[in-house]
Amino acid sequence: MFTLSPCYTARLKIEAFMFCGDIVNQSKGMRYIAFKCALEQLETTMKEEGVWPSKTPSKQDLNRAMESTVPFSVDCLTFESWLAFIFIPKLRVLLSLESPLPPMQIAPAAEVYLSSAKQRTLYQLQKIDDIANGDIG
Repeated sequence: MFTLSPCYTARLKIEAFMFCGDIVNQSKGMRYIAFKCALEQLETTMKEEGVWPSKTPSKQDLNRAMESTVPFSVDCLTFESWLAFIFIPKLRVLLSLESPLPPMQIAPAAEVYLSSAKQRTLYQLQKIDDIANGDIG
């Protein structure tokens, strides 16, 4: 058995809370950290798989989408645009405010709206659903 010095133990505790390049406040909890990283990975994966929209919707289209009562605003935007310009930004705001994460089921909709060839994006959305619903495993 070996013992760590107090300085080394403190360093390990600090490094344990480093995730996605940020040192985060312990009060955010591992769920927030995992969610933030999963959200960042979603954006990266969407870009790598060619899912990220090449064009930003107009302000008018975004406003209409925000007012839409249709799930995922598909009457105003493509599902990919909804993810990129509404879903991800809104969740980043929730994280920055340390607001409670809402339960969600985005992956089933993504399976309907996205090509099955976009497996990494679908996987990342399932991971986000799992974390939001309490499973950070």
